[in-house]
Amino acid sequence: MRLSEIIEKPDLDLLKAEWALLQTTDPDGVPLMAAKGPAKYNPANTARITGMPNYQNYPTVTNTKPEIKAMVSDPKNSSLKLLFYILAWGGVINRARNPQLLYKRLKNDKNARVQVIKTLNKIREGNISNAEAFDLFQSLRKNDLLPGLGVSYFTKVLYFLRPGKHSFILDQFTAKAMNYLHSKDPQNYPQIPMDNDMPSNKLTGMDYEKYIRGVEQVAKDVRKSMGKISPEEAEFLIFGAHGKKFRDAAQNYHNSRTDLKQPKDNKFRYIYKNQQKQQQAQQQVQQTELQQSQGKAQEIWNNYMTSVNQVSTKFKQLPSDEKLDFQQEFIDDVAQGLRNNEDIGKIILNVIKNYSI
Repeated sequence: MRLSEIIEKPDLDLLKAEWALLQTTDPDGVPLMAAKGPAKYNPANTARITGMPNYQNYPTVTNTKPEIKAMVSDPKNSSLKLLFYILAWGGVINRARNPQLLYKRLKNDKNARVQVIKTLNKIREGNISNAEAFDLFQSLRKNDLLPGLGVSYFTKVLYFLRPGKHSFILDQFTAKAMNYLHSKDPQNYPQIPMDNDMPSNKLTGMDYEKYIRGVEQVAKDVRKSMGKISPEEAEFLIFGAHGKKFRDAAQNYHNSRTDLKQPKDNKFRYIYKNQQKQQQAQQQVQQTELQQSQGKAQEIWNNYMTSVNQVSTKFKQLPSDEKLDFQQEFIDDVAQGLRNNEDIGKIILNVIKNYSI
């Protein structure tokens, strides 16, 4: 039996307290282990802030893990739809990790949309390793196809799209927890490279695999004192969302690492604040243009559907599982053409050509 088979007693006590709390439920009756986020992070609010269409149809109750897992298991839900639901579950509404840039890119860049969907589907099939799945996401990032998303959020996508594969979420809290455990047992717990408070965006699939092995080691190390827990439960345990004492211990260790400390406030920070305000104003203008063009494209589609023409005829000829794709591509491409002042007639003909029978 190795000396560190059981995590040191002070840290074990913190984890035991966290574990006891996780067995309870919140006031709404949702088990804390189900990870229901803050109310402000509900999908409808995230969809509204990021400018997604039909945000009124998104649920207003913050999704829990079981609800998202049920959506993933339903083949009727597309991988692209699941991507944004997972981001909404993760609370992606602040400037630093706002999916608005990603949403705009996928709506306006058909090639980017195709590449991202292809990657999501491959990951969802589950026939590749965790390291390969991680590296696929990193490849998308390096090609600027996932603007606004870093390691913390695309590992959330991996977690849900790869059920049963131990594709654990790697965010600032689990990374700091793993580094804290590494300081106690460097042989069995890996050190996660950081960019200040966040996991480094330069991480590789091998780094991710080492992190997964570390989470699995936590489940082994607490077994004698806390009973058998799954690696998935161990990941949520070191996340420390509710008791927070273990999270605080990990944060204190992180703060003691001079090589990981955040830089001091810049005395000219007001300059950056003004730049941020300008960027926000520009984004608002762009968002308004996006919504207006989408609305106009929807009107054009509705008009075509009220009479006999090439579009309505083609729509009726398509199999039921292709009709929604045809309609969405029509609206997306026409909206983009309106924004770029292109010939809408030619765009519509191209859409019809893409769905030739």
